[in-house]
Amino acid sequence: MDVADPIPPSVKVLLELFKNELSAVTFPGVDVAILEQLIADVKSYTDAVNKAEAALKAAQASLRESEESLTVKSQKALAYARVYAEDQPEIVAKLDAVARIAGSASGSPPPARDKDATSDGPKRRGRQKKAVASEASDATPMAPMVEAVTDPNDLTPAASAVMDISVEEIDASVLDATLN
Repeated sequence: MDVADPIPPSVKVLLELFKNELSAVTFPGVDVAILEQLIADVKSYTDAVNKAEAALKAAQASLRESEESLTVKSQKALAYARVYAEDQPEIVAKLDAVARIAGSASGSPPPARDKDATSDGPKRRGRQKKAVASEASDATPMAPMVEAVTDPNDLTPAASAVMDISVEEIDASVLDATLN
């Protein structure tokens, strides 16, 4: 089905048959007027979906920009706080914990490398260990924010509350959007 014209060719031909050869014939619940109204509804909803998708893309772009700004400002705040707390070990310890949670602890040793990756011999063949994949999915509260910024192709919705919207609310919001 063409995005520009969501009405299938077969439906167009059928409508023409009802307008011409079958114009004098009526069936229960099906006639030219009903078919024309349904076609108009499909076109209207297609326009609404296209507008909603454009709004979604714009909102996702704004979300990514906002997350990036938050990440940059958070890193700057952490850096300022470290300078301020140089003489206060209890605050430095808390800042180090925040940095570890965010995955950007300065001065921390790099993650341990796999023995096979550092050996002089040939690399092992086959799949990576499952533990490596599970470590990447072990998320901390700040980690999703950092990951969302680093993956520009991630189009995951930001809030699960979006999924709780009813059809009626969507129809009302689409109508509001189309009127504006």
